[in-house]
Amino acid sequence: MHAARRQAAWRALSLCARLSARLSACLCACLGVAGMASAQAVPDDDGPLLRFGLTTGVTASSNRGLDTDSLGSTTELTSQLDFLMRFATPIQALELSGDLGLRSVSGAEAGSLPSGLYEPALTLGYDRQSRDARLDVDLFLRERDVSSSELQFDPDAADFDLLEDTGTQRRFGADVALELRRRAPFGITLSAGYTGLRYSDTDDPDLTDQDRFRVGARFRFDLNPATQATLNARFSTFEDFGDTEGRRDTFSLDGSLRRSMTNGSATLRANATDTEDGTRYTLSAGRTLETELWEVTGVLGLTRGVDGNVDPTGELGLTRALPNGELTASLARTVRSNTDDEEQEVTTLRLGYATQLTPLTAFNASYAFTDRDAADDGDDGSFSVLSVGVQHSLTRDWSLNVGLQHRINDDATSGKASDSQLSITVRRSLLVRR
Repeated sequence: MHAARRQAAWRALSLCARLSARLSACLCACLGVAGMASAQAVPDDDGPLLRFGLTTGVTASSNRGLDTDSLGSTTELTSQLDFLMRFATPIQALELSGDLGLRSVSGAEAGSLPSGLYEPALTLGYDRQSRDARLDVDLFLRERDVSSSELQFDPDAADFDLLEDTGTQRRFGADVALELRRRAPFGITLSAGYTGLRYSDTDDPDLTDQDRFRVGARFRFDLNPATQATLNARFSTFEDFGDTEGRRDTFSLDGSLRRSMTNGSATLRANATDTEDGTRYTLSAGRTLETELWEVTGVLGLTRGVDGNVDPTGELGLTRALPNGELTASLARTVRSNTDDEEQEVTTLRLGYATQLTPLTAFNASYAFTDRDAADDGDDGSFSVLSVGVQHSLTRDWSLNVGLQHRINDDATSGKASDSQLSITVRRSLLVRR
């Protein structure tokens, strides 16, 4: 029986590989005509633009779902087509972009990662500007598999809950920003947005639909050529349709004073955030030093949380310019809200190295570690990612990417899990201008 299963899996993989190759060949042949027609085109900032990209590859993971007790390895064969259409004039631009993938999965996650079309995305953006004003409008729609690795860690919100169920997550929304008095000593930016989250074909009761509305106003004061003050007021509402608490409102007021210097800048910042759990206050001071090769950023502050405790916060960042690349490092500790508007203490360490080995080959390595201490018990944990990658330009349009990644998730409730991943992809990108 096991031999029959292996033969069936091998036949499925072979079929997907042939389909992927045929899709790649057909698309590249069609795009090649456009590439030949645009090879002599001279890039121009204005006018219609059309860009296609095709990425085909294979990814092997030892524990893709980051299960505490690993279910085994998973192999994915993928082909993904992305596009960008842009119509621009000197004062306005309209941009439409999207992508769609074709995938075949075998191994432990074959049940939670269905084969076929996956994770379509569509984005529409419009901006218009004049001498003294600017308008930006963005609309977006994206579908993802619930068990997708992209859903397992949100570095901006420090959320890294494992979503082990099957099904689909659909995220959609809009953002609007209007900037006035751009060249005046006093300026204002008004913004509003909405994000909706919908789940389908899932059995996990914790995966519930969510809505978030937000509005904001930013005031800029240019006190002199070297000194600028800003005041940000933001209000948001968050509603989880599976939570009995109902809607959660958050209001924040943020003020900063920044002074430019010959070798960097100095910043003073104060913030007050009022949530359903209480009010959080933050006061910090920062300094940036810039030299020919180094950039050093340091921030020290204090935060009084909703529980009344005062915690030290801060950030230290280093950037070193290299002859053919760059070296970066940063360490930060903050107290902030997660995606559910619940307070948490977050410590983040990031290391990065990038270099150009040859005119056609680049190398990069990175490490990121995030530790989360939630205000309520039982929601603590850490997540770390070590990545190494090599990018090589095969021709003007073709590139090869090889990546290694090791992930570790340590959750206070479920325990510790790790995953190692190898990916090899080939990409072709074509640009057409008229």
